[in-house]
Amino acid sequence: MKKQLVTATLIACVSLSTLGTPLPHQTNVLAATTTIQNNQSAVEAKADQLIQTAKSLIGKATYSNTEYKPTYPYKFSCASFLMYIFEKNGVDLATYNEDYMMQQGTYVARNQLQKGDLLFFSSKGTKIPDHVAMYIGDNKVIQMADPTQKIVITDLDSKPYYKDSYITARRVLPSLLPSNPATTEDNIVSLSYDLKDKVTMGTVNDEKSKKFTAGGFVNYVYKQNGVTVGTTNLQEQMKLGTTVSRANLKKGDLVFFSNAIGSKTPGLVAIYAGDHRIIIPNSNGILTRVLFVDYYDQRYITAKRVVNEKNASIAVSPTVNVSSANQLVNFASTLIGKAKFGYVYEEKSLTFTPAGFTYYVYKQQGIDLKSKIASQQGQIGKAVQKTNLQKGDLLLFSTDQKRTNITQTGIYIGGNQFISLSNSGPVLKESLNSDWAQKNYVSARRVL
Repeated sequence: MKKQLVTATLIACVSLSTLGTPLPHQTNVLAATTTIQNNQSAVEAKADQLIQTAKSLIGKATYSNTEYKPTYPYKFSCASFLMYIFEKNGVDLATYNEDYMMQQGTYVARNQLQKGDLLFFSSKGTKIPDHVAMYIGDNKVIQMADPTQKIVITDLDSKPYYKDSYITARRVLPSLLPSNPATTEDNIVSLSYDLKDKVTMGTVNDEKSKKFTAGGFVNYVYKQNGVTVGTTNLQEQMKLGTTVSRANLKKGDLVFFSNAIGSKTPGLVAIYAGDHRIIIPNSNGILTRVLFVDYYDQRYITAKRVVNEKNASIAVSPTVNVSSANQLVNFASTLIGKAKFGYVYEEKSLTFTPAGFTYYVYKQQGIDLKSKIASQQGQIGKAVQKTNLQKGDLLLFSTDQKRTNITQTGIYIGGNQFISLSNSGPVLKESLNSDWAQKNYVSARRVL
């Protein structure tokens, strides 16, 4: 726990035990990525809203570094006080830790302060802050000071503390606001925030009742903004789009984390909200955090950009080349009555396993599936939802009715039909509504 300030009567902020384990200072700071600057009038209007909310809490809140109570009678530390007033006005700092707040936004010189800027102080003479306040103009700040003063407005020249303990100031307006006009990425983030208290997280996906898995929530939010993710499976989502480095994250990117340190299997997905903030759908609801937190820092796997910057938004699963798809299906159909099942791959006699059959058919159209093993073919191309199938898509099935292990493949030929080489011998056309297909369908890949 941080010690009491040695000057004045202010008490240093500490992480709140009711909001999580205290978070240590980290020196591995990511490069800040901010949105397009908003016009100054929008920034000033937002700053005035923040100040009005902060002032309205004077006399209504008490100081607490162990409890956060966002309803009357309010209880705040210096940092959670600011987190609260920003969140109430649609700006998510995503942290109650003043050290992490200091790594958001952009640097601003002390002689250039504007309303809404955050000022950071340290009673220990270090660069690690233990107090934060908000500038409100006229050389004044508003702050949750200590148990005696509580929320007060203070002139920065009133005590030596404000000069001697000053570290820096950060301008989080407009960098934490949407661009003007809002981009597709802004709208994705805004919708995610809007749904925080409106969705139920669980093991099913039902858009009508707003019940989602983590992957289902991502799929829904992006779809509402014209971006087709095409799958609710985290492993499939992690294969989409373009890989981006952690230092180059931009709003709207998907960020993936494992459940165990060192694992490359995604257990969490987050929507990057800009300025190190992430929106995480999980069993506890829709959470907002910063990437500095040890848990996410240690379990970070990768990030994917699934929104096209030039065209604002595109479907992640690309449209099939119709001509190539027709040629593929026509060629596969010519093999009915000719190709046969066998535990070999022999083009001369047209003897194949089911996956060998699809490997051969796609090969004749210049497409390399890389493997004659069904499960490995499931790693090629882009994931596509069953409701978005197009002619030429590669279909993946199990054969044990458990719909888990991929052991057989087929080719979608349109009209809810597919063609495949069966384990019983012949090449068949079959409906996806058949009893076998419904019990064994796993997923689909777009490879054209």
